[in-house]
Amino acid sequence: DRLKDHLATVEKNGLTVVMDKNRRPVHQHAIADEMRKVNSEMQHPDALNYVMDGLRKNATIELYQSECDEEMVKAVTGRSGV
Repeated sequence: DRLKDHLATVEKNGLTVVMDKNRRPVHQHAIADEMRKVNSEMQHPDALNYVMDGLRKNATIELYQSECDEEMVKAVTGRSGV
């Protein structure tokens, strides 16, 4: 429900949720670079252990708990196999 509520507030431009300032889909490497930057500034001792695959795993769990079907989970997470 939290994800659905948040996505209801996000401007839609096709099926892409994360876009750059030019409204193009953001490549995963750009997100990973940004995560590394944020992690290095965090005070939490485990911050450097937070990685993209952890976010993808959490998203996958949230989507399945929200009763999304496998095709939707694959489309959102970018994985061909879950």
